Amino acid sequence: MKSALFMWECIGVIMIFLIGTIIHFGYETTNKLIFTSGIFAVNESIWEHCKLTFWSPLIFALIEYFFVGKYVNNFLFAKTSSAYITTISMLVLYYRTLKNNNSHSLLKDLIIFEISIIIGLLVSYNIMLLPKLPSVMDKIAIIMLFIATFIFYLFTYCPPKLPIFYCSVSNSYGTKH
Repeated sequence: MKSALFMWECIGVIMIFLIGTIIHFGYETTNKLIFTSGIFAVNESIWEHCKLTFWSPLIFALIEYFFVGKYVNNFLFAKTSSAYITTISMLVLYYRTLKNNNSHSLLKDLIIFEISIIIGLLVSYNIMLLPKLPSVMDKIAIIMLFIATFIFYLFTYCPPKLPIFYCSVSNSYGTKH
């Protein structure tokens, strides 16, 4: 099972990147449907790109569950942790790169996205190799998912006036509905 799990995590490196691309362009593609705004990026702010790094690993996890998730330990907690770690990694790498170079480029952004995905998958892989964690960890994971969903929707429509929420392309914060 360990080798099958590793193979699926490697597949995840590519699939999560592709799912993230769909999430990036999904809001416009769905004619700006309100219920999609908590998952799809509604502008080019850093905050909206966090949706790519959070939701794409979880969407891949839904697929992965049917092939290996039923057979490994700690799947829900591992994948929820991975989504959070991927997002935090992206933010740290992005701001670290911006601080060092004072500029960004599409290529750097894509590399940061891919590195963040790999970090998140390494975390989930190692959590799934652990002995079975107490069932409370799955409950914590579910609460963490509800909190993230609430925050993504809230800050899409009511973003604080902070740089992370600012979209330089539209010169605005959040969505225009």
